[in-house]
Amino acid sequence: MKMSKILIVEDQSGPLEALEFAVNKVMPTHYAGFSKGNYDVARCYADAQQRISKNDYQMVLLDNRMPYEDQGDLERTDFDRFCSSLENIGYTLIPVIKEKNPSTVIIGTSSLSKGELRGLPTPDYTMSKMWGDAETDLENRLNQIKGASE
Repeated sequence: MKMSKILIVEDQSGPLEALEFAVNKVMPTHYAGFSKGNYDVARCYADAQQRISKNDYQMVLLDNRMPYEDQGDLERTDFDRFCSSLENIGYTLIPVIKEKNPSTVIIGTSSLSKGELRGLPTPDYTMSKMWGDAETDLENRLNQIKGASE
């Protein structure tokens, strides 16, 4: 099976680097033809929404808590202000993604508790976005996905 298009939706630099590392390390071992850097990144809700409307993604790694609009360098220059811009809106994209392509696999990467996510749409799978855990979790999710499709 070929994995042609992946979207990573993550607003913070550290977790984004961990997710990118996991994708670049794990995906080529599961999908022939997947090359490093063969994915798109959205750093805010508006960018994710736009990318989802224009592209057909087979997999989306989706954070929930993010800013609505691009915050530029605010994470680096004023982390408190950056944090105050975050909203629990990412998972509201799940129905939009599934309406466009019901077979898209959505892997939630939110670090919020199940209680904090109550009432929001649910991703197909979840995984950690922490260094050291992201690779193992992504490997496990891909094995689950392959097992479900066989």
